Amino acid sequence: MEKANPRKRKFLFNVDIMIEDETNGRALETLLHLLNTNDVEDYQIKQGVELGKKIKKALNETVIKKSTVRAESTTFSPEDKRDGKANEPSLQENDPHKLIWEKMMTFQQNNTLLRLSVVKGKGIKLSMPCRIISVDSASGNVTVYHVDEKKVYLFKINEIDDYEIH
Repeated sequence: MEKANPRKRKFLFNVDIMIEDETNGRALETLLHLLNTNDVEDYQIKQGVELGKKIKKALNETVIKKSTVRAESTTFSPEDKRDGKANEPSLQENDPHKLIWEKMMTFQQNNTLLRLSVVKGKGIKLSMPCRIISVDSASGNVTVYHVDEKKVYLFKINEIDDYEIH
């Protein structure tokens, strides 16, 4: 058991930190590296994480399109409906990783602890306990937080070989 030092007290600071980097994800990674020191006992990032906005926007647009199509479908004949669907480009329906993206988004929303098996370049295999920070199906990226190393990693979806839920 750790003995409490009577001279040391704990202090809580509320700060705004600006980090300049190429993307919000890379800036978040830099921030996590700065915060993961022995001097910082604990931290909570309350805002500024802008990961996953494209996904949320795409999902909202899909929901709006579906509700609009349902409302318009009452005025079209069955032949018109088939023609309308054929003319609309639907990337999500044609995505071979659609089910994986949906599962990853669910894991992110539920803050599920996973063990990812990842195959990097040159056949290097990694197995890491992690939580999903963001999922970007447009770029094919999954950003994860390694719970043991306290580091952020960015993987392409095709690098993820398998996962286990813990």
